[in-house]
Amino acid sequence: MTEPSALSCRDALAAQVRCYYADPDKRVERPYCQDIGVVAYGVIVLCQSCDTMRSAVGWTEVAALLPGAELLELIDAATKLAHAEDHVGQALRQARVAGASWTKLGDALGISWQAARSRLTNDDKGGTALVP
Repeated sequence: MTEPSALSCRDALAAQVRCYYADPDKRVERPYCQDIGVVAYGVIVLCQSCDTMRSAVGWTEVAALLPGAELLELIDAATKLAHAEDHVGQALRQARVAGASWTKLGDALGISWQAARSRLTNDDKGGTALVP
């Protein structure tokens, strides 16, 4: 997952589950609003903080739980994982160029030397130039 697509997914999801009070005009009423809704009362979506402190909002509606916060956390975690995997790939290539053995690379990653070699050759879009 690339960062731009993760950001666009996050923005689209956030728009669907934005707390009713996250709007700048309403934010004055609820400065503690957490932005992302976790419960909906009909068409009104509230974050955990606003839901806890709600007055008459939603008393006639059945609460529907929303997975908004969890999905946003999942998108953020997947984006961080993709960045970490890129970083590991770069470090692996640099260590190999510097002369690290496949065994040492595998040990550093907690995998076999064969898996380390396979990872580098699969990640390297330029072919197997770094694999002697």
